[in-house]
Amino acid sequence: MNKELAECPLGGQMSNLERMKLCEWVYESEPSVVVEIGGGEGGGSTFCIAEAMAQLREEGKCKDSILLTADPLNGPAREFYGGHKRYGDFIKFLWFSSDFQNIFDGGFPSPDFIFFDGPEDPDDNLNDFKFFDSIVKSGCKFSCHDWETTARSFDGAISTKAAKLRPHIENLETWETLEYLSGLDGEWPNLDPNSRASSVGLIYAVKR
Repeated sequence: MNKELAECPLGGQMSNLERMKLCEWVYESEPSVVVEIGGGEGGGSTFCIAEAMAQLREEGKCKDSILLTADPLNGPAREFYGGHKRYGDFIKFLWFSSDFQNIFDGGFPSPDFIFFDGPEDPDDNLNDFKFFDSIVKSGCKFSCHDWETTARSFDGAISTKAAKLRPHIENLETWETLEYLSGLDGEWPNLDPNSRASSVGLIYAVKR
């Protein structure tokens, strides 16, 4: 895997380490159906996921894989990826996370990699996860950005995104954490007090 990600002209969040990790996790998972909630303009997590899938395809793997990504602000992403021969034929854009229920209730294969970076709405994120948890199989991977529920090192802000989702997952015996990038000061990878934080919290888990 080439961990040196190319520059993307679209706006996007996530630190360089978070981007590298997400790309690595998708690549190593060799997924068939990837779901992303909250890709924004497409230059952050969407690009990392798409690049990992493109690299797999170049190696003759996951030729029929698809990325389904939902965000009401994904207009720039639709234009960029839709006109890019490297990515255009395996990405499908949706406007809202609620659109996924129609897709998967219709018999579409369940996802085997899910990424959340959606709105600052704890109820929406919890409900979206519960829906996917009810349809995915053992071995499905899950990752979520802004995992911290207390003041984070990066900017001192408190994200409500995982306020209900995090305790829900941590109380489930059916999900196991594989890797965790803390968003708190003094915890890996935020160990250098003289630099900006390397993560705002990024979880990577698998369904048992």
